[in-house]
Amino acid sequence: MAERRVLVIGSQCEALGDLSFLPDAAQDFYDVMTDPDRGSCVSALEEEGLLINPTVQTAKEAISRAYALAAKDEATLFIAYIGHGQYYHNDFYLLPLNASATPTSETAIHLANLIKEQCRINPKQGVDGLGVLVDACYSGTFAISVGEQWVRDLQAALRFELMTATSADRPAANGCFSRNLTKMLRDGIGDVPDSHLRCVHLRSRLEQACPNQEAPQHPAYNPDETTWLAKNSCRSPLPWSQTSLTSEIERLTLSFQPTPNLAEVVHQTLAHPCLAVVGEAGMGKSALAAALAWPEKAPTMVPSAFVQAIVFLNEAQTPQEIARILSKQLCRSLIGFNAALSEFDRITPFAKKQQLSTLDKQVIEPLRLFGPQAEVRIVVDGLDRLASGAGDAMTAAIDALTRLPWVHLIVTARQDTLLPAGAVSYPLELASDEQVRLYLNERGISTDRILDILATARGNWLVVRVLADVLCDDPDAALTNGQLALADAFDELLARCGADCCPSTQIVLTLLAAVGAGPVVPLALLCAASERLGGPHTPARLRDELAKLRGLVSRSEAGTEAELVGLFHQTLVEHILIRKPDEAITAHLALAEAIAVLAPPGVAALDLRDPIQCYLFQREADHLWAAGDIENALEALGDRIAASPRDNLLRWKNWERRIKHIYDSHHPDCIVIQINVAYWTMRAGDRSEALSLLSDLLPAASVVFGDDSPQALTARSNYGYLMQETGNHRLALQIHQDVLQNRLRTLGSCHRDTLTSKNLLVGIEFVYGDKRQALVLLRELHSDQASILGAFHEDTLCTRANIASGIGETENPGEALRIHKEVEQLRCISLGKDHPDTLISRREVASWTGECGDEQGALRLALELLPELERVLGADHPDTLMTRNFIAGWIGKCGDPQEALRLFLVLLTDQERLFDADHLCILMTRNNIAGWTGECGDAHEALRLFSELLPDRVRVLGADHRDTLNTRHNIAAWTRECGGQLEALRLFLDLLPDQERVLGAAHPTTLITCEWIKFLRHV
Repeated sequence: MAERRVLVIGSQCEALGDLSFLPDAAQDFYDVMTDPDRGSCVSALEEEGLLINPTVQTAKEAISRAYALAAKDEATLFIAYIGHGQYYHNDFYLLPLNASATPTSETAIHLANLIKEQCRINPKQGVDGLGVLVDACYSGTFAISVGEQWVRDLQAALRFELMTATSADRPAANGCFSRNLTKMLRDGIGDVPDSHLRCVHLRSRLEQACPNQEAPQHPAYNPDETTWLAKNSCRSPLPWSQTSLTSEIERLTLSFQPTPNLAEVVHQTLAHPCLAVVGEAGMGKSALAAALAWPEKAPTMVPSAFVQAIVFLNEAQTPQEIARILSKQLCRSLIGFNAALSEFDRITPFAKKQQLSTLDKQVIEPLRLFGPQAEVRIVVDGLDRLASGAGDAMTAAIDALTRLPWVHLIVTARQDTLLPAGAVSYPLELASDEQVRLYLNERGISTDRILDILATARGNWLVVRVLADVLCDDPDAALTNGQLALADAFDELLARCGADCCPSTQIVLTLLAAVGAGPVVPLALLCAASERLGGPHTPARLRDELAKLRGLVSRSEAGTEAELVGLFHQTLVEHILIRKPDEAITAHLALAEAIAVLAPPGVAALDLRDPIQCYLFQREADHLWAAGDIENALEALGDRIAASPRDNLLRWKNWERRIKHIYDSHHPDCIVIQINVAYWTMRAGDRSEALSLLSDLLPAASVVFGDDSPQALTARSNYGYLMQETGNHRLALQIHQDVLQNRLRTLGSCHRDTLTSKNLLVGIEFVYGDKRQALVLLRELHSDQASILGAFHEDTLCTRANIASGIGETENPGEALRIHKEVEQLRCISLGKDHPDTLISRREVASWTGECGDEQGALRLALELLPELERVLGADHPDTLMTRNFIAGWIGKCGDPQEALRLFLVLLTDQERLFDADHLCILMTRNNIAGWTGECGDAHEALRLFSELLPDRVRVLGADHRDTLNTRHNIAAWTRECGGQLEALRLFLDLLPDQERVLGAAHPTTLITCEWIKFLRHV
């Protein structure tokens, strides 16, 4: 977003009397406009943007310079003047310190002409909206005249808003305008639901606050939400206020007329858990939904706080975004929901969370815990407009919510939409003539034209609204009776916006049609796509086009970095796409190309809090699909992943259904999608279902693609990963070795899939096999990754960290510590100090600090790290739990075995809540509990615990795994502590050959066993 800049001039005039409210009023206004939490502006000049008592020449130069700098950078500019003004010979002048009481352009400031001159100096550059505020005597005349001049002379080259202290030729009243404006901007306005305060919100309130002067004037040309004055710091009690929904709800309820339908829906939803309001396009479904959420629009029909959350669905929404919108509102509207969120996070095992969608975790499960303390009512508008990847998630969420007796749902949809199970349908009726008359009267439509609209619209609210827009601009416009009235009205509005003659407008409209209805696409992405087609490519110039399309576009968070844009209704989308289908394909391609440039594909999970990444997650594949590029659409689906496995699975399942409408189940594209469905089913925790899917897919992939095809190898690689996850490490190792050899032969050593195979193979070898061999493979992998991905790529750094650990375990702990410290520094620079990988590096540094003999240092580092892990990853994350494991161990090594044992027992309780009994972390903790039980003096209990652990490690890890061998070593050692010298000797003798075969004769553990055998033989 371009900067917001402000210039404030507060000035006495020596030729006139002093103004008592200066300089304080000017200083206060400048302070609130430059407050990051209020006006969020910076100075419009290189120096401070507040001028007190400047001369005429100084003020002129400052205004000219401020405008020129803002135009050069396409910034939004605000100019405020507080002081003396004079209406003289049909012109209005600002009177700085040395101005003449009988002003001219030389002896005072003619602001209207000064701005016009700046616009003409650089006609190809312009500010991103201009706001002018004047608190001076007779400024109402200035507002009226300057508005007319700028519109006439600049020929729509400037979007502006003016607001002045008085109307007509009246004196100002003791700075009342400035003082109250500043107070409203500083304190906020509670009954304004918008997150930003604009002139339209303030004018009537300033009139009430200053009864001794006439109403402030507010002329404007193509004003848009960009010229907001300040963030609204006083939050409305409405749950959706100051969110991205605000602009849409305000637009939908503009001049809203309550209808009997609204009262009946309120009545019906009290009786039915799920009510579906259905009707054709234009019947007023969305406006009704918005009115339910804003009771003051129909106070006699809608009870206060009737709705606790509302969401308007569109084609670009992810399940994560829907969850965030609903959860944020529920936290505000339901006392205790925040606590339910925290409680769910606390009591739910990590593995269980992996199986849940974002909607489950942020909405459904907390509501389930929340219980029937209060009735909860949620509105879901536009069920027919669900995004391709959000359909299953939203459908499942609605089904789950309907099973909670304290939750009532109101959904809206077109008549042919598949409704949720158990939903009671309520068909909307056409609007009555009386309701339409009331609406049109409020819009200022004349009586004879109201009759024309009644005859043409025939009770359809969308047609009524569009025809009213036409007549507001041209009261004499001809209306066509019959079914083509809406299309004709759209054509008329589009023609007036320049769609038939202005290439820039045509490009923007076509892109918006490709995007869809509602505030959907990030402004930055729209700019990039427009540039590819030769259209406006900066936010300022794009907002100029959006201002021309006022009434046809929907925007949220306008004038901010999070601004989203789209067309106002699906019927307009369809109308534009039908007009020029070839251009629509070009627009889809431009959007897909812009996405690829702004957010290149990567292996990391997307940050769906970022508007562009959120949009591409849902729509990149859709745009490619609409352009006929199915292959790249499927590739985009694979490249763009969310953090939640369940959300990725739902997205692939939805695409599976979409493509099966075109191809049979053995079509190559269908098989590719099914391979991904199986993979994400596995990642979401349903191993048996994934195994079933992959078992069926392996032969099909080989038949369709060939045994050595990338698709078949991917399926086999996933099958190997599943074998590894279910404990069949030998088969997993065999599969990964086979896949790697095939990929080396068919793809080469430099292909990303080959690196993936190497990584999987090394992972098994490092954990379950020969660490020295694994270290050799790790070094080979690191070399390949560094040359292909780069030395500082996340995958390369991860392998380098694994090499460090391998060196530490097999060769040199000090070298391991040095490398881990280097990796930590590189990750901190490239990923940030809070990135999970950086935190894991800190844990490795702590661990190897201890391994190098500094046990106190290791404990200190681990204790410093733990709260950071809990904050970033959560208390139940495996990496957080592993750090607790390290802390307990180092506390014991630092001399407090009793505390170590206590901490391990607490840790085991948490792990058993989160993981299966055979999870490696649980086996490790059981091992540590056994060891520290012995260190605390209970040798017999230690022996019993190690003896119970051994068969579980054999079953899960295998008889030759190093952890299994270590357990056998501990059993022998504690057998000796319990007095069984001969039995201990036998156990050590049985163990030694296995250690020499698996670990090597020179391994430290093998050497310790040899020493015990010598000692026991001597005894």
